Amino acid sequence: MSRQQHWSSIKERGSLLGIRTLVLIYKVFGKRLFQVCFWPVMMYFYLTGGQARKGILIYWRQVEITRHSPPCNRFMLHINGFKVFLTFGMAIVDKFDAWLGKIAIADIDIVDEQCYQALTGSGGCVILSTHLGNMEICRAIFSSGANKKKLNVITYNEHAPSFNNFLKRINPDAAINFIHINNFGPDDTIQLKQKIEDGEAVVIFADRTSVNNPDSVDFVPFLSKPAPIAIGPFALATIMSCPVYFMTCLKNSESGKYQVHIEDFAQPTKVKRNERKAYFKLLMTKYADRLSHYCLLEPYQWANFFDFWQGNDSTNLKHSESKERSK
Repeated sequence: MSRQQHWSSIKERGSLLGIRTLVLIYKVFGKRLFQVCFWPVMMYFYLTGGQARKGILIYWRQVEITRHSPPCNRFMLHINGFKVFLTFGMAIVDKFDAWLGKIAIADIDIVDEQCYQALTGSGGCVILSTHLGNMEICRAIFSSGANKKKLNVITYNEHAPSFNNFLKRINPDAAINFIHINNFGPDDTIQLKQKIEDGEAVVIFADRTSVNNPDSVDFVPFLSKPAPIAIGPFALATIMSCPVYFMTCLKNSESGKYQVHIEDFAQPTKVKRNERKAYFKLLMTKYADRLSHYCLLEPYQWANFFDFWQGNDSTNLKHSESKERSK
């Protein structure tokens, strides 16, 4: 896996100036014109972003396989791929609204109210999330009333998106705190443990492999094909000795309303040293299974723009396209 390009080496496209320009359009002319402007912008990124485009097309073929659907032709494959790009771009509008405080808890459907009440209780917890959907929307359900809880999102300095930093400047009082970690070590563990003890939540996006230790993975089934999942998030969640939740926020394709899906993922467990590898694999398999479930629920909201199965034989796209050409 280390011989292939790691997701963290893919440079951010666009600039802070571009983000500021879009914010200006949004504030002055409103959401409708903002969305119109995004069509040509996202088309540009789709046409010029070969690596990201390839990653999304590979992802879409896996969605088809998992659904037991016949592979679509090349034209429709690219239509679906562009829809993923476009959905990602349009989600930025909602990110602005969330950080400007325009999205309240009343605007969001919480699928499991009991699990939500447990998560927002007085104790700290770990939230395993994903680059599927729009987690920034969850700011609303953690920033008001009796259920207020601070979210600490783990990111990396060398790959911390300028967009996140810009959002922080838009609203410094938002309930999300980004923790930038370069080389995770004992001091970071202590820092996160203190956050947990203070009743805060630590959010880990577990669908990305480690920046500093990319080979620390195990392969588990994801959308019908083994994919490399990082061991670190699950080891860290276990070390924190607190409740662990799975959470993602998806926009319902029919109603247009956001739905927050919260699941009780794991409870504090003491694991013997010789049993840790098997226990982590169990958690990773469960995570990939839930991620597959929500990908099939809203497949266009996937935001991992690289070959998620890298390190495996990613031949599905080439094989499918060669079959199309032979017809």
